[in-house]
Amino acid sequence: MQPRRKASNMRPLRNRWTALAAALALSALAGCTAAEGGNAGDDSSAADPTTAVAQAEMEGVESFYGEYGDYVTVTTAIQNGEATAEDLEYPFVAQQEHLDTLNTWDGQNPVYELRPPAGGNHLSAWQMCTGSVYDGPIADGNAVHSMEHGAVWLTYDPELVEQADIDALALLISARDYSLMSPYPGQGVAVSLQSWGNRYQTEDPSDPKIGEYLDTYVLNERFNPEPNATCAGGVTATAS
Repeated sequence: MQPRRKASNMRPLRNRWTALAAALALSALAGCTAAEGGNAGDDSSAADPTTAVAQAEMEGVESFYGEYGDYVTVTTAIQNGEATAEDLEYPFVAQQEHLDTLNTWDGQNPVYELRPPAGGNHLSAWQMCTGSVYDGPIADGNAVHSMEHGAVWLTYDPELVEQADIDALALLISARDYSLMSPYPGQGVAVSLQSWGNRYQTEDPSDPKIGEYLDTYVLNERFNPEPNATCAGGVTATAS
């Protein structure tokens, strides 16, 4: 179906820019790179160096980075040998393998402990996330890849959200690049927003923090594993 549209201790880092540079270097070694789908010359996806200090975290958001706080810091710690992914309470924030390219892949879509997931090893194709609104559930493994590109994924439980509210949320998402939306039956909360390593959930589909989350976490430099990666050109199919 097509979319409607379009525990280790760590020394604190003194210089966020040093951390960011290290994280970008690590990103090149991760499961996928901007070169496979990114467009470094596309201003819509590139980080603006004049706005280097990313917005602060939003109140009420669950962070899965623990003491490290963000993707930049945790990946720098791993690169420097101060930690491993296995040291983390939620290792998925530092796991970026393409499972379907491994010899051990069983042909099944990945299953995540956190549902909806907010990061982790995933499929090699990302879900189209150019303000894309899907009428049916999508594969978790594709959506996680979209979040790796800096997107926010909004999911809703169709048993808990009225159609009028779904339509209003769709308008909010379709107006914003690097975002996508799909139903997630059984998630148990009306609306859930997830980006790489962060999540905000609410029972109120008109919660103003939904828009605030999008403003704060779409392409947020502190939580973006693959700066300059695109949201265009991804898969548009819904899960069977």
